[in-house]
Amino acid sequence: MCSVSWMRGRGALVVVMNRDERHDRPAARPPRRWPGAGGGFTAPVDGGAGGSWIAVRDSGVVLALLNHRPRRGSGSRPPVPATLRRSRGHLVTALAAEATVPDAARVRACGLAAFEPFRLLVVGPTVPPRVFTWTGAVLTARRLRPRLGFITSSSWRPESVIPARHARFRARWRDDLPTSTDLVAFHDGAQHARGSAYAVRMSREDARTVSRTVVEVRGGQVSMDYRAFGEPRQSAAVPRVDGSRVVELRRSDQRRQATRRWRAQARRGAAGPP
Repeated sequence: MCSVSWMRGRGALVVVMNRDERHDRPAARPPRRWPGAGGGFTAPVDGGAGGSWIAVRDSGVVLALLNHRPRRGSGSRPPVPATLRRSRGHLVTALAAEATVPDAARVRACGLAAFEPFRLLVVGPTVPPRVFTWTGAVLTARRLRPRLGFITSSSWRPESVIPARHARFRARWRDDLPTSTDLVAFHDGAQHARGSAYAVRMSREDARTVSRTVVEVRGGQVSMDYRAFGEPRQSAAVPRVDGSRVVELRRSDQRRQATRRWRAQARRGAAGPP
């Protein structure tokens, strides 16, 4: 369960990814530096298994992983036994640590039999977007729209949730390209006419969107901005990673200031929260 979008042009790249997880999943840790070829990479850390769902190399190549629920009869298989199963997040960190852009042969070499189904997006400023889909039995690779695109997944009613989110994305930018701010706002959308489970920033009884990650590559500079939604991470320092430099941003201070501004506006008769 996740959603990811990308925008490319003139040597620049923006990737925005929402991570959706069960309520009982351990909270993730903010992005840190990982060792690897070409200087390494930056990625947040899964709180349970220790891998990651999104990583950016210093070269600007991004890897983003989404869970996948194959349709019946599409080459799927029974679940991997727990004793043999590996976290899909380790696939991201293993491939991100390498120097070459992943291809189908390299993805297969990671030992896919130990992983549950997934979709892996690989994209860079000069690397056209491609998605690798593992059904549990078959691996396929497909090129995607080079300038602007969107992928999403859902463990609940995927046959209706996924098309609904794609339709909203297409309707939003039918004739023009978004800015990075536009993409972030789209991923922050928590409302949908059919219910919050259909929203990109989703919420259900068993799961919700827990974080949003923004990767930007411009002029050779790589940055990753990570925001955790809800308790207990909202009040924690959230790192902004720029190359090998980490600057701590106090989101809680920013929210308190925004709340004070809203209360002042409310006293003057203005409506709506910050």
